[in-house]
Amino acid sequence: MPFILGVDIGGTFTDAAAIDTASGTVFTAKARSTPEDLVTGVVEALKVLAQQASRSLEALLQDTVKLVHGTTQTSNVMFTWSGARTGLLTTRGFGDELLIMRARGRVAGLGLTERRHFRTTDKPPQIVPKELIEEVSERVDHRGRALVPLTESEGRRAVDALLSKSVQSIAISLLWSPANPEHELMLQKIIRERAPNVYVSVSHRLAPVVGEYERTATAAVDAYVGPTVGDYLKDLAGRLRQLGLSRPLLVLQASGGATYAEEAEPANTIESGPAAGMVAARMLAEASGYRNVIATDVGGTTFKVGLIVDGEWSLARETVINQYTLLIPAIDLVSIGAGGGSIAWVDDTRLRIGPESAGADPGPAAYGWGGTRPTVTDADVVLGLIDPDQFLGGRVKLHPDLAAKAIKEAVADSLFGGDVVQAAAGIRRVVDAQMADLVRKVTIERGHDPRAFVLMAYGGAGPLHAVAYAREVGVSKVIVPPSATVYSAFGAAASDIHHSLQRSIRTTHADDVEEIGSAYAAMETEAQELLRRQEVPPHRMEVARWADIRYDRQLHDVRVPVASGVVEARFMDNVRREFEQRYAALYGPHSVLPGGQLRLLRVGLEATGLIDKPVFPSLDTHELDPAQAERPARSIYWPETWQWLASRVWDGLLLEPGNRLVGPGVIELPGTTIALPPGAAAEIDSRKSTVITLRQANPR
Repeated sequence: MPFILGVDIGGTFTDAAAIDTASGTVFTAKARSTPEDLVTGVVEALKVLAQQASRSLEALLQDTVKLVHGTTQTSNVMFTWSGARTGLLTTRGFGDELLIMRARGRVAGLGLTERRHFRTTDKPPQIVPKELIEEVSERVDHRGRALVPLTESEGRRAVDALLSKSVQSIAISLLWSPANPEHELMLQKIIRERAPNVYVSVSHRLAPVVGEYERTATAAVDAYVGPTVGDYLKDLAGRLRQLGLSRPLLVLQASGGATYAEEAEPANTIESGPAAGMVAARMLAEASGYRNVIATDVGGTTFKVGLIVDGEWSLARETVINQYTLLIPAIDLVSIGAGGGSIAWVDDTRLRIGPESAGADPGPAAYGWGGTRPTVTDADVVLGLIDPDQFLGGRVKLHPDLAAKAIKEAVADSLFGGDVVQAAAGIRRVVDAQMADLVRKVTIERGHDPRAFVLMAYGGAGPLHAVAYAREVGVSKVIVPPSATVYSAFGAAASDIHHSLQRSIRTTHADDVEEIGSAYAAMETEAQELLRRQEVPPHRMEVARWADIRYDRQLHDVRVPVASGVVEARFMDNVRREFEQRYAALYGPHSVLPGGQLRLLRVGLEATGLIDKPVFPSLDTHELDPAQAERPARSIYWPETWQWLASRVWDGLLLEPGNRLVGPGVIELPGTTIALPPGAAAEIDSRKSTVITLRQANPR
């Protein structure tokens, strides 16, 4: 029986999912993440997965037709500043571009509160120190003309200068290289000849668009993380081959599509795990008929929110990591440091949660792995929401006494008169409020009414907190998918091969379509070749064009879809209607300027290779009594009511489509717990999702 596998590494646990393509059966597993050697954690998760499927790991991998990995290695390298010793080659006179950071490096990616305290902000550490930046005498203009040709002797001089300083990696970013990459290619060739083991990143391939700082930062970050990420993926692929995997290892990208591990650009894999969750969320939304979804992922370290509007997510054109702004296509996700492992602490007289996390080592105090600081998970254990004997299906025994001790010493004694339960309830209320605030930012502040959406909750802690933050923003329906606890791993398995291509456009004339048509044709040829190399047959290739347009003399541009086929003479007229519709949706109906001059900035396309993926089977539903799934009731402290209540407990694995449940109570699954506070009711639908309806939604 052929299997499709997905793996995702989180801050606390590594998740894995296997889908039997013959029967549609889904197997899930979690194993402790191993930051010191991520391959070990991946293999352990796959071993647990094989046990769930009643076979050996070797047999499981031998029967695997597709394995997709959502990796956090790229992010880990940046967050720990543990990348390669990286040099930079750039145009003479532009050596400080990466250091100046377009004057926004101090606040890029920071929240509003942090920006308000500007004096406490600072630029991030330099991933390329000034002494490792070499300038070369060359100059290309915006039309691609070489005004100052680069000579080989000049190129060798600059390369040798960096090699003499023991660099492990080199980024190349020359002015206007997207218009003419000849000089960057010359430098790349020289490095390959003189130091074949040095990692090379060229800006025109990673980000072939205007914006010299962002393009340089993208190349520099790629070079900084490249050796570590490349070695990790090589080691993982080799280990999996030894264990029996015969298919190429696929790696998910931030754009939500996979590519072969050996062809992956490390910068494009940043935050690919959360992107995998969005892949699965859209897939379930489409199967279940939901057009507008707030997708929320609560893991051990972060809380992430993304939107699906009219059945589609949006791709962000810029991604900020550690205050460096990168030009990589990524599913638009917003996150804060609020997860199950987020640490609760007291700031003067205020209770604060996160952004620091206990992670996998030492983990929450309740795990008994050495953690002594209180976390959100510890609060949930103290309140009785998590059964200490059923965590991860009973494979990990929790310690409520250690959780209570940590909360008492760090929070209860200073703020709650020593009352541990009240302190735990306070921790839960604060973190739920933080999550609700982020949902508002992603919806209301972008012009969306959250009451018009359903909220999907996944991740290890998402189902446990979803009803609370959904009520805060006025959402009345919450969907907890099957396999929610490993949903990003499931999403990785559900992904297609994907490539994003883009080009800057120099023309400003609406009727000058020769360059536009040539750009689309060149990108489509490149995309088809990429997909052919990855064994995608022509009938399973899909290409969607887009263009970035703005009103002349304005700063903000809008991405609009573009029809396939020959670019017609009145190209700008044909896209104006779509532009004005999207502009009005973003900025209001009265913001549109009828007849206003449009400026085309860049064109691009999304190329997709459709490959095998799991399906959500639709089962028959019957109004069945869920009594067969009931476990002994227990007392749970619900912060919503500030009291202990006798609460029902259901075994989620025994629930069937059509079962209806009424809170207060909890549904226990091997990797997560679904909380049904007073006033919430749930039904298991035909796809075994738990659909929660709230009797009262409380928008602020």
